[in-house]
Amino acid sequence: MRFFFSFFLLLLLLHCNAQVFDITTYGAVGNGTTLNTTAIQAAIDACHAAGGGTVEVPSGNFLTGTLILKSNVNFHISQGGTITGSTNINHYPVLNPQKRTYTDNYPQRSVFYAEGQHNIAVTGEGTFHGNGQSVAFLLDQANRPYGFRFFSCSNVRYEGLTLRHSGFWMMHNFDIDTLVIKNLNIVNHGFGNNDGVNIDCSRKVLVDSIFADCNDDPMVIKTSSLLSSEDIEIKNCTVATYSRALKIGTETNGAVKNVHLHDCVVQLSTLGPLNNKASCGINLSIVDGGSMENVLVENVTMTGINTPFFIRLGNRARKYTDTAATQGVGYVRNIELKSITATASNNITSSVTGIPNYYAKNIALKNIDVTFPGGYPVSNGLTVPEKENGKPDADMFGDTLPAAGLYIRHVDSVRLENVCFHPQQYDQRPTLYFDDVLNADTTGVCLETSMLNHTAEKFKIYPNPLLHQTLQFEKEEGETVKVIINNFSGKVFLETIVSETHTAFDVTHLPKGIYLFTVTGKRITTSKKFVKLGD
Repeated sequence: MRFFFSFFLLLLLLHCNAQVFDITTYGAVGNGTTLNTTAIQAAIDACHAAGGGTVEVPSGNFLTGTLILKSNVNFHISQGGTITGSTNINHYPVLNPQKRTYTDNYPQRSVFYAEGQHNIAVTGEGTFHGNGQSVAFLLDQANRPYGFRFFSCSNVRYEGLTLRHSGFWMMHNFDIDTLVIKNLNIVNHGFGNNDGVNIDCSRKVLVDSIFADCNDDPMVIKTSSLLSSEDIEIKNCTVATYSRALKIGTETNGAVKNVHLHDCVVQLSTLGPLNNKASCGINLSIVDGGSMENVLVENVTMTGINTPFFIRLGNRARKYTDTAATQGVGYVRNIELKSITATASNNITSSVTGIPNYYAKNIALKNIDVTFPGGYPVSNGLTVPEKENGKPDADMFGDTLPAAGLYIRHVDSVRLENVCFHPQQYDQRPTLYFDDVLNADTTGVCLETSMLNHTAEKFKIYPNPLLHQTLQFEKEEGETVKVIINNFSGKVFLETIVSETHTAFDVTHLPKGIYLFTVTGKRITTSKKFVKLGD
């Protein structure tokens, strides 16, 4: 897998002249109650008309409605300065961008807005507060404003600010060519749909050193039209949520390609409902006819999440406009998850899935270490629904899958290297469950899935050197145990009670493959793998 991110060295220095336009010069009053929309807009317009510069927000709390940013303007909120969004929805006019997207179905109001502009920035050491937890937005959720909504712009930069509680998504960056989002502290909790960073159909993107705690998705790449999102690097970020933490989707009408997400931390938000867990750490999905390729996610640590990762090719086939043609099934290929450490809060298994006749292709999982509660029995006879048109969430197949660690279905070419799963209680399900999987390499999987009360000194399994189709089993004297032999698909070939110290098991009838030999007893709880060679 190769990535081309030459633009990562780009710092995107906004080249404006040195003119400064203080909003108080244009009549803005920072008392937290005076509506300053007209005064602040006048400063922006003057800066733009002069050829560019900095619009300065000094110390104080400046209340405003919608502000239209324009080319060559750096909107700078100084330390001690706050831009606060009004709680009056009428202060946010409906602004419909020229390009049609699926987000036409969402609110069309925002505090900051720009369309067709270049060289714009929102920077500083100050604060933006969207008042998103106000009763007004609870009562009229269809009109809640975004914090920042920029459409079809080039050379856009966010840097340094504290961003708090927008009415809807904190930011929506659509069709942006060259975008830098850096050193932001984002907390966005309100009445739902409170995303953090949204990158939508944008190209040449750098997201660096962001903290985002949101009640919805804190870090999202999507394609809500046929345009692509490509050449994106996200690094050094900490995200907290009780939804999906690091996400591609769910709007995926266009292509997503060349994404490198690395050196990030995922946590459970402590600001949302106390009975929630983060539903998924890494959620990568294509379901609306688009595509995803050349995605590398590496060096990610996750705690407090339900499911560590979820990769999905589906066929929801949701059109981005009512008049658009329905797209066919897209594709997912060349996806690599590497150096991922996760502690899961429940047993909703990680999965990689396509749909019948449409395979996710070239999936690599390397150096993955997952700890999960465990404690489930063998799931014999469990039918996993296809749900081809379902919403791509980690629990879309239900709260139980037939694998303890990883469920893979309709995948062509999957490679697992140093992938380990550690239940905190013994789990009788096989670690892996493959269904309609082509070209799988699982030689690097750690299958020691049961760790409690393991008396290894007296538990041995080894081939009989004289009878090559027989396994010899030795255990501690005086203990009765249950022995189960099953394959990666969960099919049980043997289930029996053993009281003898030495027992031989005939495996002549087993097809060629890798099997899990599971033993449970009062003092023994463990599993080991063995390989059945051909006759």
